[in-house]
Amino acid sequence: MAKTDFIIPWVDGSDPVWQASFNRYAPLNAHIDDARKERFRDWGLLRYWFRGVERFAPWVRTVHFVTCGQLPDWLNTDAPKLHWVRHEDYIPAEYLPVFNINPIELNLHRIEGLSEQFVYFNDDTFILRPLPEERFFQNGLPCDMAVCNLLTPVREGVMTHVMANNMGIINDHFDKHTQLKRYWRKWLNPLYGSQQLRTLLLWQWPQFSNLYEHHQPNAYLKSTFEEIWELYGEQLLETSMTRFRSISNCSQWLMRDWRMVKGEFIPVNVTKDSFSGILGKDDIKKFTNMITGQRKSLLCINDGDLAPQEAAGIYDALHKAFETILPDKSSFEK
Repeated sequence: MAKTDFIIPWVDGSDPVWQASFNRYAPLNAHIDDARKERFRDWGLLRYWFRGVERFAPWVRTVHFVTCGQLPDWLNTDAPKLHWVRHEDYIPAEYLPVFNINPIELNLHRIEGLSEQFVYFNDDTFILRPLPEERFFQNGLPCDMAVCNLLTPVREGVMTHVMANNMGIINDHFDKHTQLKRYWRKWLNPLYGSQQLRTLLLWQWPQFSNLYEHHQPNAYLKSTFEEIWELYGEQLLETSMTRFRSISNCSQWLMRDWRMVKGEFIPVNVTKDSFSGILGKDDIKKFTNMITGQRKSLLCINDGDLAPQEAAGIYDALHKAFETILPDKSSFEK
């Protein structure tokens, strides 16, 4: 099997130097999500992400750790499998500094030394138990779950516009019915369970309105990024030029949607071994029990805009839970 890399971006929103830069460039009309302190809050759990990778996914070739130049004080930059990537290493200087995740993600294929096969993680998703490489790649193709979905309009939601922009490119390049008929076994697959009903109900709709998106790591081929940049570089360049999220942006989900519509994936049920929840809306015990019981392979812990006094207790509970399953330092730590 070909070698597979991981990519994970990270930012320490409490860094005063970063905050000064953010405030210097932030426009008065910056989207409310980009202005939220919680959006960039660091829960101090990153070391458990690295411990989980080393213990439960030892097959990974290289971890590309992407930051604006920041480093956790405990990180061992000499770790054999670590590649520290600064934004300036792969994003053109004229677009920096950037506080918009979309340019950071859309240009990932430019990272020096990146393997053809890679998995993109957000820093809020953790590996809790042994995870085979076959969960992400089989026969040289990414593993995923192709399900049609509706796009729910939200007037002040940037992401609604971003998803619509992604679908605009998909519908510009592909004919929906041709692709669904050609790869129907991948779109109507018993592995998806009841989720495939979404596709059946939307089968006759003339164009793709949206695809079901899970908040879990995405498996990618570098060549997919290169292909879309060659065809739609103008649109992606426009996104790369925006320091803060904009309704004109595209996102990395375009790459995922493209490879699925093109049939370049292996069907799996990505929700079967994963859980995603929001702190504050979901009981903290649900998260700690998920961790200590290692009930899923992948756990996504979304920040729920908790007030500092609420966050402190939850922070301690999460640390204690992770210490029960990942108490030992990894090679990524000093």
